[in-house]
Amino acid sequence: MARSYRLEKVDNALSLKDKAYAAIKDAILSLRLEPGMLLVEGDLAEQLGISKTPVRDALQELEREGFVTRILFKGTYVTEVTMSDMTEVFQLRAVLEGLAARLAAPHVSQQDLDEVDRALTAAEAALDRGDLALCSELGQAVHHTIIDKAGNERLALIIHNLDDHLSRFRILSDRIIGRLDKSVQEHRRILAVLARREPDAAEQVMRDHLFSVLQDLATPEKSDIHP
Repeated sequence: MARSYRLEKVDNALSLKDKAYAAIKDAILSLRLEPGMLLVEGDLAEQLGISKTPVRDALQELEREGFVTRILFKGTYVTEVTMSDMTEVFQLRAVLEGLAARLAAPHVSQQDLDEVDRALTAAEAALDRGDLALCSELGQAVHHTIIDKAGNERLALIIHNLDDHLSRFRILSDRIIGRLDKSVQEHRRILAVLARREPDAAEQVMRDHLFSVLQDLATPEKSDIHP
């Protein structure tokens, strides 16, 4: 006999805490709240038009996720981006996306290749106009296609779990003069290997691309950073 149970009704509206969490996290990931910045509950609450309680709850959740750091008697700060953090994430992404590229290579269709090609052409045009944000967004088409065509849901989930932390690193890399141009060229090489349906080469060029980004993040000069 099935055991009876009762679930509480679900409120369709997001709670104030959830809304505060989403707004603050978006500002952190987009670097509008920069690493090391002091977060004052009262100021955040005023900007969001809510009380401090949901803001405090949101900051506690963001602290558990590693996006903010609470220092006793000093305050709460946006967590700094360290070279160690970036190295760990890019090492993982290189292995995971390299595997995804290997799995995807035999399965990408001509339509997939054409769509990525159009996205990269648009990315090149955006870069020529100086629209770095759009160039970066369009350049992700090759990554999205590979993850989708890999056909491994668990692999995709693990990769996506790293996306939030990677987004801050990606914006920082986009600010390095010449990095986006290099990324577009590397994406073109990945596309070319996919078009030849070469799993070994696809894995290698994807790894090379991600380690190239990491190397540039590790060694930028001040003169190499976009203002």
